[in-house]
Amino acid sequence: MDKYDVIIVGGGIAGLTAAVALQQEGLNIRLIEKTDRLGGRMKTDVVEGYQLDRGFQVLLTAYPETQQLLDYNALELRNFYPGAQIFYKGRFHKFADPFRKPIDSIRSFTNPVSNFGDKLKIVGLRNRTRRLEVEDIFSEAEQTTIDYLKEWSFSSKIINSFFKPFMGGIFLEPYLLTSSRMFEFVFKMFSTGYAALPKDGMEAIPKQLAKKLKPESIILNKEVVRVSEGGVSLSSGEELMSSVVLVATDANTLNKLLPSYNADTSFNSVRCLYFTADEPPTKDAFLYLNGENDAWINNVVIPSNIHKSYAPKGKSLISVSVVKPSKLSDTELYIAVREELCEWFGKEVVSKWIHLKTYNIQHALPAMPKVKYPSKKEIEAVSKGIFVCGDHAHDASINGAMRSGRINAEAISWHLALAVNQ
Repeated sequence: MDKYDVIIVGGGIAGLTAAVALQQEGLNIRLIEKTDRLGGRMKTDVVEGYQLDRGFQVLLTAYPETQQLLDYNALELRNFYPGAQIFYKGRFHKFADPFRKPIDSIRSFTNPVSNFGDKLKIVGLRNRTRRLEVEDIFSEAEQTTIDYLKEWSFSSKIINSFFKPFMGGIFLEPYLLTSSRMFEFVFKMFSTGYAALPKDGMEAIPKQLAKKLKPESIILNKEVVRVSEGGVSLSSGEELMSSVVLVATDANTLNKLLPSYNADTSFNSVRCLYFTADEPPTKDAFLYLNGENDAWINNVVIPSNIHKSYAPKGKSLISVSVVKPSKLSDTELYIAVREELCEWFGKEVVSKWIHLKTYNIQHALPAMPKVKYPSKKEIEAVSKGIFVCGDHAHDASINGAMRSGRINAEAISWHLALAVNQ
């Protein structure tokens, strides 16, 4: 029976990143994924010629890990407008980044979703987060994001009309109970980079990582049912041996494989509705936010305005995200969302849209009331020969998943090197 240096359980972003790093160290690895596709929660389905990301997702181009590991040019990234359109009291109001869109910012100076003091505080917050290193942000005292914004004395108007829908769409929870560390980190990323989409959908990111691996190192459609020192057992009855096992699964699967680890299994959820149209409601690359918190819609985007590849020629794709907790059925939610869309874009326009698909993603993102940011020195085996990585063990972002995978790979490389020399 062959013995590998490292077996990686789980083919999401963290597992793929670790696999790439370990392979670059010359180690003999096997990455085992129980489904037929790599990428974990980052998937893009092609339905009737439309590219549907499983839940609206973006790549923040300022992420330190993605800048090091991904080829942005090959992904053909295109950016969203640095700002948003906020639906408030029956109409849209532009909210622009004052540094990258100064003219638009001046024009929107009197919009009703913020006051002069709010705008000054945003500049101050931007300067603060740009000045801080990422490590500094994650060592700050922690509180909820909503308390952090109140401590900064932002008005209730801008908190409700901008921060709640904007950050709520990122955290996938509408009450801003997520750690203030995560808020500052995300704000820094938006202040120093852009939100972007790859030409071929968000799954292009894990696909690019997978291309760095030797094809024979990837095993699909095989489920690991037991992890132990020295290897793993598959549901098929196969036994694979290795010097180290890296568990890179979601928290629920991790707890099944390693009950003593006791990972936090709190998740935030999202419901994403996709519509098709012959014409987009607008031709701009905006994020459209719900500035009135009593509605169902959190945000609307038109991915085909960013990349035409998201929809067949002559068609448009509209994505609607709902993060507000709900017991509505898919049909009930569809009716409620469609009514709100009519208010936003007009009944005559929306009446021509066709509902394509609804995604109910219960385990969309680990909840982040507290955020971990382990240093390289803190990474060690959780049991003899067994390591753990993933965004649940770090911060819940693409960057967090990648960093967790990378620093675990570095720790494993040292672990194996020391074992050889003993």
